[in-house]
Amino acid sequence: MHETGIVLATALSCVVRVTLSNVQRALVLGLIAPPDTKEQDCLMVQNFTPPWKSVVDTGVLADLVKSTQVAAALGNKVDADGGQSIRQSIQSGTIDAASTLDGASVADVLASSIRASVASIAEFLALTTSPAAVMLTSWDGTDLRHGAAGLFVRSSEADVSDFGTIIVTAGGTTYRRVYQGGLNPQWFGAVGDGNSHKLSGYFSTLAEAQAVFPIAYSLDQEFDFVAIQTVCNSGQGISSPALHYIMCNDAVALDDNPLIWISGTSFGDFTNSILDFTALKAVNTVMEYIDDPTFATGNASGAFVNASIYSPAQITDVVFEKGMAVYTDPANATQITGSVSGGVLTVTAMTGNPDIKVGDPLYDSQWKLGTQTTITGFGTGTGRTGTYTLSNTTATIAASDNNNMSTATGHWNQFGQKLTLPKGAYTFEIEYSCTLGGSYAMLNSQPGSIGLGVNSGSPGSGQSSWVMQGPSVTLSNLSDVPVTGSISVPLYVPEDSTQFVVVSVSGYVNATFTRFSVTKLNRNTAVLSTRDGATEHYPLGLLTKGFSINGPGRDSGLTGIWYNSYENIDGTVQSFQTGSVNSFGVGINYGSGAYLSEYWDFSVGDCGVCVQFLQGSINAGENYRWYGGSLGNSACIINNPGGGEFTFYGTSLDYSDQCIINNAGRIETHGCHMEMMGPSAYDKPLYHCKGSGAIICHGGMFLGAGNHANFSGPPVFLETNMSQMIFHETQLYNLTCADGRALRGPGQLKIRSSVNTGNANVGTYNNWTSDPLGLAGFFITQSKSVLTLNGGVGLTGGLYSEDVAGIDQWTSQGASAALSTDYMFNGYPASLKVHTQGQSRNDRIVICVPIEKYQSGNIALNVLFPYDLSTGAVSANDVMPTDDADLAVLYFRTFFVQVIGSDQFGRATFGGANLFCGEDDIHVPKAGYTKWLSHGTSPGYLGNPGTPGELETDTTGAGAPAFATHVALILDTESLPKCTFYIGAVTANLY
Repeated sequence: MHETGIVLATALSCVVRVTLSNVQRALVLGLIAPPDTKEQDCLMVQNFTPPWKSVVDTGVLADLVKSTQVAAALGNKVDADGGQSIRQSIQSGTIDAASTLDGASVADVLASSIRASVASIAEFLALTTSPAAVMLTSWDGTDLRHGAAGLFVRSSEADVSDFGTIIVTAGGTTYRRVYQGGLNPQWFGAVGDGNSHKLSGYFSTLAEAQAVFPIAYSLDQEFDFVAIQTVCNSGQGISSPALHYIMCNDAVALDDNPLIWISGTSFGDFTNSILDFTALKAVNTVMEYIDDPTFATGNASGAFVNASIYSPAQITDVVFEKGMAVYTDPANATQITGSVSGGVLTVTAMTGNPDIKVGDPLYDSQWKLGTQTTITGFGTGTGRTGTYTLSNTTATIAASDNNNMSTATGHWNQFGQKLTLPKGAYTFEIEYSCTLGGSYAMLNSQPGSIGLGVNSGSPGSGQSSWVMQGPSVTLSNLSDVPVTGSISVPLYVPEDSTQFVVVSVSGYVNATFTRFSVTKLNRNTAVLSTRDGATEHYPLGLLTKGFSINGPGRDSGLTGIWYNSYENIDGTVQSFQTGSVNSFGVGINYGSGAYLSEYWDFSVGDCGVCVQFLQGSINAGENYRWYGGSLGNSACIINNPGGGEFTFYGTSLDYSDQCIINNAGRIETHGCHMEMMGPSAYDKPLYHCKGSGAIICHGGMFLGAGNHANFSGPPVFLETNMSQMIFHETQLYNLTCADGRALRGPGQLKIRSSVNTGNANVGTYNNWTSDPLGLAGFFITQSKSVLTLNGGVGLTGGLYSEDVAGIDQWTSQGASAALSTDYMFNGYPASLKVHTQGQSRNDRIVICVPIEKYQSGNIALNVLFPYDLSTGAVSANDVMPTDDADLAVLYFRTFFVQVIGSDQFGRATFGGANLFCGEDDIHVPKAGYTKWLSHGTSPGYLGNPGTPGELETDTTGAGAPAFATHVALILDTESLPKCTFYIGAVTANLY
């Protein structure tokens, strides 16, 4: 056999991924006769042992024969078990060159035995002959890229070269690589030896590189990077041996050009390869597109414009000044229904305040009154309904026009700037400061909010083709003290175009804007995982696995993997298995379109934050599920202000400064190990929830490692009344701090059937927490809350005064409740100081304790009346009278209630269902009393959990009805004179 044929045959026998048909394989190896062999000669192939002996066996040189002699004698000679095959035709060497088998002619087969090997892709491309099969031994002719070696067979279908699996030669013949499974990056020139290999080491010009790799943009790019990106874009999956790929270098470290993985297109197995991004650097340059983003010129160019599509009754313009754009909420908040004719306004209905007066402007929602109409006099009206004369004597508004009128411009604004942007990703950002608007006191019930948007025609007009990812922000706890903030959201422009970027303001808020900016988005990520370009909606079962993405460090300001999509945000995103992300500022960052992702034995470590879900994403946050693996050895494990839904099964969440922070969503752990040192600082709790965020731990273990006397604060911080953390059958060790507290904040820490070691203050009653108010009932100041008491304590409830206008949650005209240090119960930091109006006015203090359905327990209240109820003088009395005539009554009643929201003053509002569940009135000496009075109540409800009706009672079972979200503690002061008293603590032990 010819030497080349032997090489080819050997190569063929060694290649595992062979897609030749059986006929083609036999033809190449000479296993069957050429097509002119007689049929009867091919019916049966028999084996026999030939009579000759090898010279090796006999030692007789006469037995040495030349290979040409053997070939001439035997024709298609093949080895067989025990000898040689017989009953095959002896050929003369004359073959029908036109004969074909499975598309490969005999001539091609013979040609392949003459020229079947090329040393490089370049040599392969230069072929002018058309052998049926070609063996490639290296991508570039060197041992460095011998990983590209493989067998190619001629294809009858024309195609275009991809320089790895498809080659079209100079002779016009298409060849396809023989393989099964995914693509190996080495086939496209990757080296993977842990060293840098720039494109410039092979290509002379960028044009040459782009002819092979259209994704290339610089000769400084790494060969490993462009080869892997090419494979990831193929849709055929990746199948890499275990290699160390260099993904960037100092020359391209700031190019902000991540490796892009497309859901359903990029998948496969890297087989424990390293994707080395240690040379990557964060891009901090800013490319600004807004004219005068800080209003330095006061909008001298006129680039910023107010919305022009609304009437004055609907909108109030922003005023541009040097250094700021100012929106001032009109103090009036009136809605007038009626008609206008002959210079007379007839008011048939009116809501809001203040009353109409002479000189007031009058606006309407249909532009019929213009902007100069004023009230010139009273007719039959005296401030509300009736008639009034107008300065405008020509306008006509019929009652049937449904034209809303007002004595103030609207509590709304939109302003923005027209931009022309090239296709790409951007960041839209504003900075603002806000105070309470004037309409709040006039009973405007719309809370203040600020939002960002885009429009095609003008601010507020026309649907935009730009993709804007930014919900509005509701502004709470406003006062005369400015509250500063910022909003930053991604903006995607799908094609070069011109649109308006817009800010909107609404509700009872004054807003001053000091920055309005649109800049090029710096992605600053190693890998961008996206649905943009995905061809499947739910590509289930497609995993990317076996990789370690290594970054430059946790302080780098970079992200390892960023999930984010702009044009296609609906469908499954990438899931990962047996891999890791290491040494980034953020390991995995979830953005728009990121949901339904799974992680199997996947790890993230040595990061600033392991996984993060921020606010502002669209169609994201649902079902991030982790099975096994680990997250830890970082500054923080989970940062979840966007409210994502995370579930961990048997995952280790270990040794980080903080475990979960800013959690506004739901995070569940099942059988997870959580071991870490206690809080290193008071403001760095291990677990932190805000809003309605919840952390629920099922089984598993928490261990606060180290001496708890050195823990700087409670390990759990639940920022609002709606925040909660629950342990179900979890082993707890050292869930505590130096002063014995496990929790700070007004949320609920619940511990059910758990093994607790190291904190006697946790789970002291039937293995539940002793204080579902999270110390808010001790009036410990909190920095933030959904509903806040003056001074910052979060309690759901408020001061409800009859026939008196409210001012805020805990204050009305003549009555108030506020934090005080005048008298403090049991050494707590503060108490609640209550002023009542007396005169049979019912000033009711309501404090709501959160519960779950069918829950019951004990609630205690501590009050102090240090002043004589008649004179107001400080009392020295420490004796409880026995005569009822010397006693006054503070009614203390409890109700099961359903809290469904809050009113314009921030007080809790209740659903229609409620149920009285107890009364324990407090008898107060009229002379005052120097001792704290402690009263308790046990809200009782004989309800069977199986009872169909929420309010139906039964003779078995006990606990709260199904509808109840809270027990409302109501202190009615209607029987008290005008006086001052203190509430020292509200404690609840529920079970």
